[in-house]
Amino acid sequence: MPRLSIAIALIACIGTVLTPLPADAQLTQDQMQRIQAAMPEQASAAPRQPRKLLIWNTPFMDESPHKGYTIPQSEYAFKIMGDKTGAYQASVSDDPVMLLPDNLKQFDAILLNNANGPWIRPKEEILPKLKQYASTQDEAEQFLRKSFLQYISDGGGLFAFHHAIGGNNQWPEFKELIGAGYWGHPWNEEVGVKLDAPGDPLLAVFQGNNFWIADEIFQFKEPYSREKVRVLLSLDVANTNMTVPWIHRKDSDFALAWVKQVDQGRVFYCAIGHRTEIWWNQTILKFYLDGLQFVMNDLDSPTDPK
Repeated sequence: MPRLSIAIALIACIGTVLTPLPADAQLTQDQMQRIQAAMPEQASAAPRQPRKLLIWNTPFMDESPHKGYTIPQSEYAFKIMGDKTGAYQASVSDDPVMLLPDNLKQFDAILLNNANGPWIRPKEEILPKLKQYASTQDEAEQFLRKSFLQYISDGGGLFAFHHAIGGNNQWPEFKELIGAGYWGHPWNEEVGVKLDAPGDPLLAVFQGNNFWIADEIFQFKEPYSREKVRVLLSLDVANTNMTVPWIHRKDSDFALAWVKQVDQGRVFYCAIGHRTEIWWNQTILKFYLDGLQFVMNDLDSPTDPK
């Protein structure tokens, strides 16, 4: 199994001086330079129309296990990815008001930026902004749930990575939407990854080759099923340390990335994205750009379960 460019490599710094955005307070100059140097040169498909992407950061950032790392790096990566390739224009928010129907409809897709916690339930201080629609937290949460699900059903895209799978544990329909429930991370080391659908356009960047990668690797539970999602990547158990503790699954089915169709909308999920250096991994960045183009309906790929 060749160790292609997927292996994490340090990329030479470039001379461009970059200024952190306010939201990127813990993003260093060196990290910005590495991320910019690793950016895809162009998108795989020309956008069929100008695209807008909502990068959704959890409103519960103080409780996030990824506060200060991964989240600012990925936010920056996804923003400049759209700017450089012209695939989309990104906006960033953690304000639940953005999840109202009239606000969501301006976007072609939502990117859950490692967003965890019960983010569909607005905090008490947000309720005055939602008084036109609800008077209590329970009413507001139910309204925003309906708005979010309807947005996807009507053709909006959903792109999620890593611990976004652990968000909204109080909302069963969200787990069905994203495709699985979080069941811990037995691995935080180099593991083998295999291509489950090597001919799919979304896996073109891997050139048909399995690979190794070092990251925090999840396992999943219900509602995960290969009868419900099209698995793209999964753990290569023959090339992974299977003696680590806390492995719960007994069927050796450790999916890592999948897609699914939800009425008119498309969903893409991938578990990779814990370690900071993932965000200057050229291959993963290109894979994620293709995933974004898929959920925005600019790059076609099968969604039928395999």
